Amino acid sequence: MAGALNGHFEMPQTFAAVSIDVTATQMWQLEGCENVDAKVATIAGMAVPAQGQVTVQGDERLVWGGRDRYYLTTSRTDLTDGDGVYATDQTYGKTQLLISGEDARALLARGLPLDISEGQFAIGEVQHSHINHIGVSVIRNNDVGGQPQFEVWVMRGFAKSLTEFLVHSAETLR
Repeated sequence: MAGALNGHFEMPQTFAAVSIDVTATQMWQLEGCENVDAKVATIAGMAVPAQGQVTVQGDERLVWGGRDRYYLTTSRTDLTDGDGVYATDQTYGKTQLLISGEDARALLARGLPLDISEGQFAIGEVQHSHINHIGVSVIRNNDVGGQPQFEVWVMRGFAKSLTEFLVHSAETLR
């Protein structure tokens, strides 16, 4: 995951009131066609989240990814297909960026066409959209030090372009 940015950026990138960093976890896409929710709940060992939500249990998260599709972030490396649910390892297919700080919302607003203002995008929610025409998933994480934190997932092939946009935009915030 972080490998897509190696040699291009030193992380974290820290600015006056926002930081950009990379996080790395195993990520599995779980999807199927019939009775997916019950099967995914069994595989994940936790309740599936409602549309646009994230379920957290310990260090694992189950993220709504669309109809009959979820993403599991975990330390597990041994998930397999079974009973009509297909487990696809996305660990090296997506880069996970953390955007945090007082200006996190302002930075994301430079390219994200969603209202992520306080009260509109709650902790534990996920939205699938784009930043500067690059497809992303944005998760509202718990605040860190009283400041908002967002996690942005991007396909590995677009990670450098997205990070360049975010770094350039962050440099112009203050």
